[in-house]
Amino acid sequence: MNRLVTPKFPNSFCDPFLITSPYTPRYNCIAWAYEDNTRWYWPDPSNIYYWPSNVPRKVDIDSFILLFTTIGYECCSNGDFEHGFLKVAIFTDANNTPTHAARQLTNGFWTSKLGQNIDVQHSIKAMEEGEYGNVAVFMKRRIN
Repeated sequence: MNRLVTPKFPNSFCDPFLITSPYTPRYNCIAWAYEDNTRWYWPDPSNIYYWPSNVPRKVDIDSFILLFTTIGYECCSNGDFEHGFLKVAIFTDANNTPTHAARQLTNGFWTSKLGQNIDVQHSIKAMEEGEYGNVAVFMKRRIN
């Protein structure tokens, strides 16, 4: 796998991303964390992108939490790996506006889709303090 270091994510200089897929504009980070790589998820008011009808179409943290709640996630205190659980991290900017989501892998690392670009494997530290801000909420669900 190729390593990616980018000034958009300053911590990637110490903890690089591993590129895990080629470029595709088909889906975004929210869809990827939701485990759907078939469409772009975003609660835009113009209804251009997909957003479940049972979740308010608002770009606020509560709507993103509710999105993941619909597939069995619940808020938790941290992103530490827990055997038997999947976790997601919802990132926000300084105004607490959602910007990104990542999903934890079974090896304890995280996976993210970088906009219309590539998928990467990373630590939470590598993603923080960068273009997407920082983790505002961790959520988890039990794996069957």
